[in-house]
Order: sequence, then structure tokens, then C-alpha cells
Amino acid sequence: MKLPDWWSAPSKILKLDGHCGPLAAWSALHHYGKKPAAAKIISACRHTKRHGAFTVHLAAGLRELGLQVSFHTDPDNDIGAYEMIGYRRLKRLGIPVECAIGLPELLAQRKMGRIPIVLYDTPSEVGHFSIIVGASRGKLTLAEGKTISVEDFMSAWTAPRILRQCVIAWR
Repeated sequence: MKLPDWWSAPSKILKLDGHCGPLAAWSALHHYGKKPAAAKIISACRHTKRHGAFTVHLAAGLRELGLQVSFHTDPDNDIGAYEMIGYRRLKRLGIPVECAIGLPELLAQRKMGRIPIVLYDTPSEVGHFSIIVGASRGKLTLAEGKTISVEDFMSAWTAPRILRQCVIAWR
């Protein structure tokens, strides 16, 4: 399965500070033939300069823009007000908050043609969204062309404030 090149996304998305959430959404939408305007994607993901995007808003935005989604997370005991708005959106859209899933399940979803969008911690302790494209020889390939060892990914994906959050998107 070939995803669109991330760097061919609209400049309006690429110029955002913290553009990874809307960029992952754009990639998933375009992969499935949906081409909403950049402003609509940014708005649906509830991207802000202060927060970037939350996983919960990414899930709701993708549903509102026409994809099927599932949202997975470990329990979160520190949900802020802006993030809580996203949980209310999920409820209104009929998307259940599901338990976190493991890497084997993410890879199985990918093999089924679905798009796993994960939030993981970067070395600078900033959350980052990416799409898992595949796995080979103990390394994961991410949509932006980056490879990361499974061990490093698991450490970044299970960081305390990351909560193994992911969105699975499909047509």
C-alpha cells in the first residue's frame, strides 16, 4: 500500500507549527481518495498553535471527513479541558474509546489495508504523529520515510504522557 508523499501535502499544512497530526490525517484521507481542503483538515483535527492536535481530535476529525476510525488509548487520568472536548466529539460520533492495542495488532491492521496513526514521544519530549507503513528486521518504517527500531519505538510509544494512543483509519 502506497501512501502519498508527506512532502506533497498542501503548504498550509506543512507550514503549521506542530503539523504532524493534520499531515497524518491528510495522508490517510488522500490515500482513500478523499481530498478536503487543507483548512478543513486543520479545522477537523482541531489543530491549535498552543496544543497542536490531540489524538482524540484526530480520530473525530477523520470520521467527520468521511473515514471509519477506531481510537485506542491506555487509561488517561489527566484529561485537560480541550482534550475533553474531543472525547465528547467521539461520543457524539459514536466512536468508542477502546483499550490500547499492541504493536502486533497495529501491524495486523496495516496488513488489512488500514492506516495506523500513532502518537509517540520524540527525544525532545514532544509528541509526534506518524503512520506505521510496515516492519522488517526489527525496524518500523514510518510514513515520512523514517525508520525506527522496534525497541526505540516501543519506548517512545509507551512514554508516560503518550498512553499508547493511536487511531486506525479505513474506508
